[in-house]
Order: sequence, then structure tokens, then C-alpha cells
Amino acid sequence: MNRGYPPGPAVRFVADHYYIDKDYRNILSRAVLSDDVAQTRRQKAIGLEDLRGGELHIDGYNVLITIESVITGEDIFLCDDGFIRDMRCLFRKYRRSEATDEAVQLMINVISGARPSGILLLLDKQISRSGELASDICEAFSAAGVPGTARTARDVDRALKNSSAVVATSDGIIIDHVSSALDIPALIARRMMVEPIRI
Repeated sequence: MNRGYPPGPAVRFVADHYYIDKDYRNILSRAVLSDDVAQTRRQKAIGLEDLRGGELHIDGYNVLITIESVITGEDIFLCDDGFIRDMRCLFRKYRRSEATDEAVQLMINVISGARPSGILLLLDKQISRSGELASDICEAFSAAGVPGTARTARDVDRALKNSSAVVATSDGIIIDHVSSALDIPALIARRMMVEPIRI
């Protein structure tokens, strides 16, 4: 990648050469980046103290699924850009579980300490029962006294790419488009003393 090869073909070439299976190819494609891309994204990463009083937009499923992985003991990886990612690749197969409600509470507990001026959490409309989850998250925000709301959107990525707020996500494409990004799952993993796997 540092020699200019596109990430997809680079991973495929190396994986084919070393007979790396599908799961590990997925890990490589999400965790390994060129030095330039990794450095640019690292410069956009902010800490909780930098959010204080600001507006936060959250990539709902991206953040919640990764927090669930932390809770349930799934592998999480510290990627080259400094962001935490899991490798569950659920998205449209996602189903709410007991871990979801715990993930929501952990997320709120973490971000409430920064006293953001407002929070908008977006969930992909095409995923089953997203509207119900959004409503429950709104209630959780209210119960915690946090100025937040949650709603569904048909194109979450596009909405977040155009956001001027701090964006909570580990989606590299979104991070590439925003000015600052917050890694909520990494904060939770640190508090729970869960050590991510380093590639």
C-alpha cells in the first residue's frame, strides 16, 4: 500500500500468495492501511475532553456493534489508524440482543461526561426494527438527562460525511470526510480493561 497499490488488490495479492483465509483477509482489509492514510486519520481522532460542549453525531450501528463485541468478548483489533474495529460484518444481519441495551447504556455513560451540547445518533433504516431501537435510545438519552436524539436514515454514511460535528465512528470512509472523529468503543474497552489485538 505504501508503494501506491490500491488496498483491495494489495490485500488480495498478499492473501492469495500466503493462502490466507476469508476471515483473516477481512481483518487485513480493515486493519492494515498505508502510512499516509493511517497518519491522516490519526490526526482527526479526538479524546473525550476535546468533545466537551460540542455537538456529536454517532454512526449508530457501527458504534453499538463494536461495543457489543467488547462486552461479549469478541475479538477487537487496534488498526493502523488508531481506531478500534471488530470483524463481525453483521450490518443487515444484525439483531438486537441483551448486549445492545448494555451497549447503549455504556455509550451514554461515556459521552455524558463530556457534556456535549447535542447528540444525534443515526441508525440505518434498512435494518429491521431500527425505528424501535431509535425510540428506545431517545428514551435512554432522556432518562440520563443527555441532550440527545436518535432517528433512522436511509443513507447514514452520506449524512455523516457531510456533518460539521464531531462524528463517532470507526468507518474509515466516513473518517476520511470529516474533520474530527471520536472512538467510543475504544474508550469503553479501556475502561473495561479489554486489550485490543494489535496486527
